[in-house]
Amino acid sequence: MHTHPGGSELLLVVDGSICAGFISSANKIYFKTLYKGYLMVFPQGLLHFQVNAGKGPALAFVSFSSPSPGLQILDFALFANDLPTELIHDTTFLDEAQIKKLKGVLGGTN
Repeated sequence: MHTHPGGSELLLVVDGSICAGFISSANKIYFKTLYKGYLMVFPQGLLHFQVNAGKGPALAFVSFSSPSPGLQILDFALFANDLPTELIHDTTFLDEAQIKKLKGVLGGTN
């Protein structure tokens, strides 16, 4: 899961199939398996994903509404930093052991 805080994203599937979706600001999930020729738009700032849904390779082109869309990957935003484990625990449903394990894998401290 990631977001582009500075622009919307358009994805066009060129070959294969891709499961893609996003989470709205009302926490409603929109996802669909996309095939060659299908498009999906990911609104600016919303968490979204794309995963190969086929057995072979998939190819897609993307375009952004801004020359500087930015990129924030959710896992790195939460765990690849020095945000104290206790604060993450207090603001998520994760226990401290899970948080420390994820911080260890992703390079975070605390």
